[in-house]
Amino acid sequence: MRKIGLILLFAALFSVCASGCRKKAVKENKEKVVRVGTMKPVHKLFQQRIPVQGTVAPVRYATLSSKTSGTLDILEAAEGKQMKKNSLLFQVDKSNLENQVTVAQRQFDVCRSEVETAKIALDLAKIRLRKAQLDFKRAVTLHQTKAISQENYESAEVDLKGAAAEVASSEAKLQIAIAKREQQENNLKIARKNLSDSEVRAPFSGIITVCDFEPNEYVSQGTAILKIEDQSLLQVECFISSVYYNLIVPGKTQANFKLDGKNAGSAVVTYRSPSVDPLSRTFKIKIRLPKDTPLVSGLLCDVDLMLQARQGYGVPADAIMTRGAGREVIFVMDNGKARMVEVKRGIVEPYYAEIIGGSKLKNNSVIVSGHTFVNNGDKVISNRTEK
Repeated sequence: MRKIGLILLFAALFSVCASGCRKKAVKENKEKVVRVGTMKPVHKLFQQRIPVQGTVAPVRYATLSSKTSGTLDILEAAEGKQMKKNSLLFQVDKSNLENQVTVAQRQFDVCRSEVETAKIALDLAKIRLRKAQLDFKRAVTLHQTKAISQENYESAEVDLKGAAAEVASSEAKLQIAIAKREQQENNLKIARKNLSDSEVRAPFSGIITVCDFEPNEYVSQGTAILKIEDQSLLQVECFISSVYYNLIVPGKTQANFKLDGKNAGSAVVTYRSPSVDPLSRTFKIKIRLPKDTPLVSGLLCDVDLMLQARQGYGVPADAIMTRGAGREVIFVMDNGKARMVEVKRGIVEPYYAEIIGGSKLKNNSVIVSGHTFVNNGDKVISNRTEK
C-alpha cells in the first residue's frame, strides 16, 4: 500500500509540472515575434539581357565555280590575296575557246558573204524577169498581127515563165542564206559567251579565303574553284529561342560582343528572320559589326543581347514569393506586423527583380530575409536593414 501511495504521489506531481509547462509554452507562442531583415525598394535601371553565342560571317561572300570544262589556264588568285572588284581571278580553256570564236567568226563572215551573193543573184533574176515580161508583151502584140510565128511566141512565153521561176529560186536561196547567217551568228554568240564565261572576275573587292586548285589542272563545269569574302563588312549570326522573338527589334535591340572575355564592341540587331523554325523553335538574327571590330570571319564570340531596359523600383528577387493560384507577393512591415502585398514581377536581374508599379511601395520597409517564416498579420521586428 505504501508503494502504491508513492506512485500516485509522483504521478500527481508530474501531471502538475506538465500542465504548467504547457501553459508556459502557449504563453510564449502567443508572445512570439519573428525577427526579419527589411529594406526600402531600390530605384535603378533594370535591364533584361540574354547571353548567346554567335558566329562571325561576312555580309558579302561568293563561292566561284567554273562555268565550262577544261584546263585552268590562268589562276591569278591565291589564298590570302586581296583582289579588287572586276580583277581577273581565273580562266579555263582560254586558247581552245578563243579558237572556237575565231572559227565561228569566219563561218559567220562566209554566211554573210553568201547572203550578199544571193541578193545579187536575186537582183539579176528580177532584171531578167522584167526583160522577159517586155519580150512576151511584144510577142503577144506581134502574134496578134501575125508578125511572128507561133514558135517565136511560145518561146517568149517559156522565157517569161523561166525568168519567174529563177526569181522564185533566187528568193528561196536568199532566205536559206539568211537563215544560215542567223544560225552562224548565234553560234558566234555562243562561242563568245563560252569564252567570256571561262574568264571569272571578282564580283566585289575582297580577300581569297579558299583556293583548291593550281594552274594547268583540269576542272569540270560547276567545280568550285575558290571563295572570296569582303571582310570589311562582317556580321554576327545567332540562333535565339522563340520565347524572345517579340523582344528583339531590328534597328533597336542592342548587342555587346566579347571575345575571350574581352570587350569586342557593340552594335544593334540588323535582321530578324520573318518566322520561327518549327523544329528547333529558334529564329535567326544578324548583327552588322562596326568597321573597327577585332573580330574576323569564322570566329565564335559571346553576344550579350539587351532585350529591354527601364527605370523602376525593385527588391531582391528572392523576396518575392508565390502563394496560392500563382499569385506573387511580398511582405512589408506595417506598424510592427507583416502585411502581405500582391505584386507583379517585371524585369528580373541576377539579384534584383523589378516590381511593376513599384513606386507605390517606395517608402515601405520590405521584408527581404526571414520572410519564409512570416504569415500575414504576424508580429515582426527588424533586427537589421538590408542594402
